[in-house]
Amino acid sequence: MASHEPLSIRVRIDQLERLLMFDYDPRSPDALFDICDANGHILRTGEVTGPVTQVRLTGLQGEDLILMVLDGEFSAVQPIHLAKAS
Repeated sequence: MASHEPLSIRVRIDQLERLLMFDYDPRSPDALFDICDANGHILRTGEVTGPVTQVRLTGLQGEDLILMVLDGEFSAVQPIHLAKAS
């Protein structure tokens, strides 16, 4: 029986380097992430390299983005507020 516990993702943003880092240890070797805008358009996608995945934010527009992690039958959505990030 599959566990339906929510995925735990911790997000940090380095504003100077325009770098998003998120802590997530993938459960499958095919785990992916998407960074989307507020309308759901995918702006960047890639492999989750856990336990810490780094993503350059250079060239991404908007202050409110969404991080989606897709890991087999598990998924998680995490809002990212760049204006409030430290």
